[in-house]
Amino acid sequence: MIRIINRHVKPSAATLILVLLSTLFFISHAIADDGRCRDIVGENFDTAMPSAENISSDRLSSLISSLDEARYDVRALLIMRDCKIVFERYKDGLGRQYNHAMYSATKSISSTLVGILMSQGKIRDLDTPVAALIPQPPGLRGDAWSNAGRVTLRNFMQMGSGFDYKHDPVNNPIYGARQDRVALAIGQKFIAAPGTRFNYSDADALMTGTVIASLTDRSLLEFARSTLFAPLQMSNYAWWFPDQGGRLPGGWGLRLRPMDMLKIGQLYLQEGEWNGARIFDEKYPQLAWTPGVSNRYGLHWWIGKVKGVPFYFASGFKGQRIYVFPSLRVVAALTSSLSGKEEAAVPLNIVTAIIESVDAASPAGAESDARLLEMQKAGFRGETRVRQDDQDAPRRF
Repeated sequence: MIRIINRHVKPSAATLILVLLSTLFFISHAIADDGRCRDIVGENFDTAMPSAENISSDRLSSLISSLDEARYDVRALLIMRDCKIVFERYKDGLGRQYNHAMYSATKSISSTLVGILMSQGKIRDLDTPVAALIPQPPGLRGDAWSNAGRVTLRNFMQMGSGFDYKHDPVNNPIYGARQDRVALAIGQKFIAAPGTRFNYSDADALMTGTVIASLTDRSLLEFARSTLFAPLQMSNYAWWFPDQGGRLPGGWGLRLRPMDMLKIGQLYLQEGEWNGARIFDEKYPQLAWTPGVSNRYGLHWWIGKVKGVPFYFASGFKGQRIYVFPSLRVVAALTSSLSGKEEAAVPLNIVTAIIESVDAASPAGAESDARLLEMQKAGFRGETRVRQDDQDAPRRF
């Protein structure tokens, strides 16, 4: 540090230039270390060699070799650091423009829409009872409707409504297209006081979506398109499975490109800012990632820690994931079709490899980058070992 001993002596021009350059150096390094995008992001992110972003190509190559050897049905894996894609691989025959069923990763996008409504002032308090946020469903008995006065939006978003919901995608009528899903969700019996018991529930997420649609007087897809998908220049998205009233579910049904899954994660890493515009308040990520009734779940976002590194993720059936590692400045997207045991193992292996690739003492150079690039070109060739529904097929348009 330069110190001026006599305040009556003016510093020389050279001294002022030195101070200015030093200040700019520290500012530029501080900016470079926050993981934000410095250039305008269009439909797709820019790419970079892993070594250029201090990522170990050798560690990622080891991960890919293990996935290939086990023939896991991975459809896409994208890893990005400091807004540059350092790894991008798809299953043979697929590419960037295919969308994939998000299953329950949809919930985290619904959470994002709540964040947008909060920034718009349409939701002022997450502890508002849902009865004050949605109209009473036609035909719902008064005693059942009174349930909506007991449960808040925060309760639903934290999976803490207290309702006796049993997760059964095959037999639970809430998935039926001819059902009044809102009436089914609100008409359940309580087994715990709201806000006291975690119970993973598609009915709770359904109510989050119902609040969004009610406050905007638009479908979830229409509201998401105008406030999130279009500003982020996302493409080839869809939202399936409306009920008898045309209401889309807040907890499932969304289809996204893996590239656009990355955008959702990067938006949280950038605390709601995108291409110079504000999508949601900068404090919302911390709110969404604060543990609620469960220490592993916030506001429709899961909370994890591996090797001492905290991360946050959207999670969907059969291995759909959006990962955000704020301390590593890394975002990743995974789409797959995995069995129960595989879904437990594969995402953990990927998370571990990402963390270790950043922690590598000396990231590999050009030769290792080239080997990894060749692996990416080859594509995944895993075996599909689980039942495939119509929604499981990736779609180009």
